[in-house]
Amino acid sequence: MDDLLTADQRKGALRLKANMLQSCYLRNEGGGKFTMIPLPVAAQVSVINGMVVDDFDGDGNLDILINGNDYATSIGIGRYDAFNGLILKGDGTGGFKPLSMLQSGINIPGNGKALVKLMGANGHYLVSASQNRGNLILFEMNKKQRIIPVNPEDLFATITFGDGRIQKQELNQGSSFLSQSGSFLNIGGLVSSVSITDDKGRVRNVSLMGRNKK
Repeated sequence: MDDLLTADQRKGALRLKANMLQSCYLRNEGGGKFTMIPLPVAAQVSVINGMVVDDFDGDGNLDILINGNDYATSIGIGRYDAFNGLILKGDGTGGFKPLSMLQSGINIPGNGKALVKLMGANGHYLVSASQNRGNLILFEMNKKQRIIPVNPEDLFATITFGDGRIQKQELNQGSSFLSQSGSFLNIGGLVSSVSITDDKGRVRNVSLMGRNKK
């Protein structure tokens, strides 16, 4: 900075320092405490914009699907374009393992922005990825899943697995880069029961019997 700015220009300047330059997630430890945990190195190669968190492989653990890049940087810096989209496979204990493009089937090579989950006309799980000044990309999940629609007033779902694990999923409106996913839950084969709580505290139990896997 001494080479770029004169002493007069630096006089009275506000100095800000960054102590964390990695993309992270915050783990809720309960009791109002959170732990900041960096994502794997594979997720640090560029800017992260779109994100969908879901159980993509049906093992009962939440995974993370992300896209990114930024071509709007200055000429002197160069654009951030090292990212091709990524799935981080969750292990259920807060750890995530990057999957290769061949393992995940995900390839979003452009200036990735929004990323949303959608339910197709045939009831299949879709993911839509936008790329600024590029093609809109659609991915279809090839694994069978059970889809449960949710209502605008629903706040969260309590998901119980056959082995006794309980998972709480918030049903928020709006996510990541100026985007809004479809209002539904993706339920894997290991789930034994689901209950949904709305904004008035009312709870409804969802029957999984006879629900088609698509």
